[in-house]
Amino acid sequence: MFTILLAAAITGCGKDKFNTKPTLLLKSVNTKEVPFNGTLTFEFEVTDKEGDVTDSLFVKKVRLNRRKVATIRDSFYLRLPNVSKIQKSFVRVDLGYEAYLKSAINPPNTGTPPKPENDTLQFKFVLRDKAKNASDTFTSETIVIKRQ
Repeated sequence: MFTILLAAAITGCGKDKFNTKPTLLLKSVNTKEVPFNGTLTFEFEVTDKEGDVTDSLFVKKVRLNRRKVATIRDSFYLRLPNVSKIQKSFVRVDLGYEAYLKSAINPPNTGTPPKPENDTLQFKFVLRDKAKNASDTFTSETIVIKRQ
């Protein structure tokens, strides 16, 4: 399950302050270690000269664990709410554990007693506007997804 909330802020500045290519600036992330069945939340500031950021947010998970194993949902698109003509807004992305955070299909067991190895991930985000202009890629710090 995921949730995207878009809070619009109409700015009093001229259009020259923003670019045609959307920008994606991280404002906060709720944790660097997600507990079993937890949620990971990213909050971004989004700007776009034309105010047409109504397409999608591309998300890619990169598993950094040393042991290479088969993974699931390595990349996906999240649809953005349709808010037109807003040059600056804030996007909150809530990523649920089962649907978006788990990475390894069958993580190897580690420790005593044996338990599944945690997923150590980086998340990459690219924002696309209605005209298909893409932002620069934002890459998160390392995030650990706890397995049970």
